Amino acid sequence: MPNIDPKKLKAVRKYNHDGTFYSMDFDANTRRVYAGSDDYGVYVFDLGSKDSKPIARWNRHDNYVWGITLVKKPKTTVVSAGFDRRLIWWDPQTGEPVRIIEQAHQGWIRDVISTSDGSRLITVGDDMLVKVWDVASGKLVHSLDGHEKQTPQGFVTALYSVAVSPDGKYIASGDRIGAVRIWDILSGKLLQKFDVPVLYTYDPRQRKRSIGGIRALVFSPDGNYLAVGGVGQIGNVDGLGGPATIEYWDWRKPAKLFASGAQGQSGMINHLAFHPDGTWLVGGGTSFICLWKMDKLPGESDKKKKDPVPAYKVKANGTIHDFAISDKGDELYAAGYRMLEVWRLV
Repeated sequence: MPNIDPKKLKAVRKYNHDGTFYSMDFDANTRRVYAGSDDYGVYVFDLGSKDSKPIARWNRHDNYVWGITLVKKPKTTVVSAGFDRRLIWWDPQTGEPVRIIEQAHQGWIRDVISTSDGSRLITVGDDMLVKVWDVASGKLVHSLDGHEKQTPQGFVTALYSVAVSPDGKYIASGDRIGAVRIWDILSGKLLQKFDVPVLYTYDPRQRKRSIGGIRALVFSPDGNYLAVGGVGQIGNVDGLGGPATIEYWDWRKPAKLFASGAQGQSGMINHLAFHPDGTWLVGGGTSFICLWKMDKLPGESDKKKKDPVPAYKVKANGTIHDFAISDKGDELYAAGYRMLEVWRLV
């Protein structure tokens, strides 16, 4: 597998879009990208084509398409979710819906992910529930209730992000006030909980509003650790004037191993993923891509350093809301504000 060289990171192809893509996934077999937009459409791009226009636009959502996942087994299926509370299974060959669940959550569906074996979907919504679905039948397997329904100040909260361990055994969910919950996917049992309060800001004076929250979660390749991302404490809640922040946790203890930034970058980390070689953690957010070299975890003496793990930041051409990395590890596909881009990683 080729080694990442942060100095060579470069956007090599751009697909323009009149709106914003909030979600995406990539099919390595067909080299197709599926991207969910704020104009309620699911767009399909063929990266093997010289044409920069989408090859299809699927229309069955009535609002923002906030989550997309590619189910790879036993057959390829695309599943999308959004503000309209719908959870839709799509046939990627015909672009027709295979199944539609109209009220999958009693609130905005913020994220959807599938297990590597293709048996389960996991969704999170503004009803503060984590739901586990059987992919084949569409039946609800678990509805997991473990997040607070309000912020400590009594305001509305949200459940932003969900991750599943590579072996498909564990679910992690993260909310607006910085609370993380770890669940057993088979039994639905709550296994662990901890808080990352630095990712939650409340302004009691000017706007009386909260901002931030856990916007990105990913398990390490061995499933033993959890990376948590968002924006640190914000001085101006009308913007994102806080530092892009990650924390890395041994979730079983639970114990924070280290915290890091993105070389002084302000803004939100919207998505995290491990490079296929397992030695790099990649984050995308408010006009940046950042990489953390993870081949050696910091010891006790290193944890007091401002950035105990080397971080490398590259400026992006707009806010990145979601991305995927190729199986070979040589490319990154980013979706965001008015664009879909292909980045070279080596």
